[in-house]
Formats: sequence, C-alpha cells, structure tokens
Amino acid sequence: MKKFIYYILTIVLITSACTKLDNDTPDPLPPGQLGNGFYVLNQGNFTSGNASLSFFSEDSAKMINNIFFKLNNAPLGDVAQSITLWRDEAYIVVNNSAYIYVIDSKTGLFKRKLAELQSPRFIQIIDADKAYISDFQLKGLMVFNPMNMQPLGVIETGKTTEAMAMVDYEVFATNWSSYNQTSTNNTVQVIDAIHDKLVDSIVVAKEPNSLVVDKHKKLWVLCSGGFMNEEIPALIRIDPASRTIEKRFNFPVLQSSPEQLRINKSGDQLYFLNGDVYAMHIDEEQLPSDPKINASGRNFFTLAVHPEDQTIIVTDAGNYVQNGWVFRFASDGMLIDSAQAGIIPGFIGFIN
Repeated sequence: MKKFIYYILTIVLITSACTKLDNDTPDPLPPGQLGNGFYVLNQGNFTSGNASLSFFSEDSAKMINNIFFKLNNAPLGDVAQSITLWRDEAYIVVNNSAYIYVIDSKTGLFKRKLAELQSPRFIQIIDADKAYISDFQLKGLMVFNPMNMQPLGVIETGKTTEAMAMVDYEVFATNWSSYNQTSTNNTVQVIDAIHDKLVDSIVVAKEPNSLVVDKHKKLWVLCSGGFMNEEIPALIRIDPASRTIEKRFNFPVLQSSPEQLRINKSGDQLYFLNGDVYAMHIDEEQLPSDPKINASGRNFFTLAVHPEDQTIIVTDAGNYVQNGWVFRFASDGMLIDSAQAGIIPGFIGFIN
C-alpha cells in the first residue's frame, strides 16, 4: 500500500503527456460467456482516467485487455482500486472517480452503478440486502444495498477504513491511513453487521493494510509499520471471538514493507508480498526467512491465490507508466506463464 501513495505523489508529475487509454479495439466485443479465468483491475495513473479492466482466459491462456471498454463502450475511470466478486457479479471500485460499477462477472457487461462517493476503497458484501464500502477520507463505512445500489447510511468509526473481513456477522475493518485523523492508524475496527454499529477497536501495529480469516476462524492482520517506517512491521493473529491478539510476528527489518496478505482456499497457508512472495503455514512459529517466489528485479505489486488449483498470481507494475505484467506461478513457485496487462495491474478477481 505504500506503493499506492508513492505513485500518487510522483507519477502524476511525469505522466500527464503519456497516459491515453489504449483501446486497441474501439468496437464492443460480442456479448457472451467469458469462460474460465480471472479479472485484472489495472489502476491506471492518478487523475489520468486510464484505469482499465483485463481478463485472463484460462481456456486460451491469453489476456484480453481493455475488456470493460470493449464490451460497454465506456472508460472505466480514474484509479481502479479493487474488485469484489459475489455470486455472478463483480463490483469494481473506482477510487478517484468515486463510484462503483457492477458488471455481470460471466460476460463483463455493465449492470448498474453507485456514484457520488468520497474516496471508496473496498467492498464487503454482508448479504443480498447490504454491503459496506471502506473509504480513504470518510471516518466510517458507507452502507448500501448491492442489488439496487441505494445508499443506506454511514457507520461512524472515528477513523478512515481500508481492507475488511467478516466473521460471524462481525466486520473487521483496518485503519490503514492516517489521512484526515489525528489518532494513530494502528487499529482494526469491529463492526456489528446486524445493527450496523461500531462495537470495538483492536490495537495492532501501525498501518494495517490487509487481513484474512483462516480455517479456524482466526483473523490475520498484516501491518507495514507506517509509510515512513516508523514501527517494526508485524503479522498479527487475532481471536475474533474475544477480540484479543494471540500471536504477533515482528519482521526483522524496520525498512520492510509487507503487504497483500492472502490465504488459500483451505485456509491454512498464508501468502504475502515483501518485495518477493512469501508463504507461511498458519501453524508456523516464525516468519519465513526465504521467499517462495523471488521477484528477480520485477516490481511485484499485487498478489492473489487461485481458489481452485492454488496457482499464485502476481502482478508487476513495472515503472508505473507503461503497461504492466501478470505472472502465474504453480503452487511450488515455478513460473507457468506471463501476460501483459494494463497500466499498474492491481487486484485480481476470480470468476466463481
């Protein structure tokens, strides 16, 4: 997540003349089933409006770029932040444009939209009638109906919000950013998802950026230690029932920047980025010392684990200006293949 702030502060100054959206096929593609594969959400450059959506077909082992434009004859917007797949739909959060697109995940076709947000980041679907949106600027979570995209209110949290996970109708939201607040950004906010209210706050390490739930319903939170490396980064395990910290793994180097915590389908293997890709079983008593996958000079940006075959997907943002790449690795870390995506390829969304 430090990379996100870095390119906002720097790339906008050097890319204003070279960020036209590359729509290599201006006419929409024929509607139809996309088949097996996953979406790649390309963030694009801040204020340039060149975010895009790619689709990697596992049937053909090829990447289809700019698929949102090709299918819907409209640009995606400015800074595509995250993608959440639920049932047969994909919810795409476009941060700087401040809206959410919903597409049919099987065809890529537009269905509906929620606009006039502040600085949306991630979506947590609660059920068919309710979902939460975290926000970079709002000290709370926005509530909306995912079926008709109608706003339902705001849950005041006292802090800005970022990544979310749900355990037994309680939502745990990280306070990653210190923007627009005076208190330290080192907590996980606990939300009662039945009554839509803040019920607790758990102090972790500074700048918690991602979290997952394991097979024992334990919550794992990855903290980078702060944008300026103010604290030692840490991986923390929380018991959601008691809301207490059970384990804390401190990283050995202050300048580490761990992020993108992920977990496999069986819920027993953790993965994260810290320059390279690291893997760790949930029963381990120390952090891994050797990487699962070496970046080898590549700029690894986001990480995902295939829910079926455990393939490890890693995006490479390159120089944040030209189109980036997506790499697929087998579960043992061996490279399968790679494909070019759009500018700053970010979050991955697997078709259910």
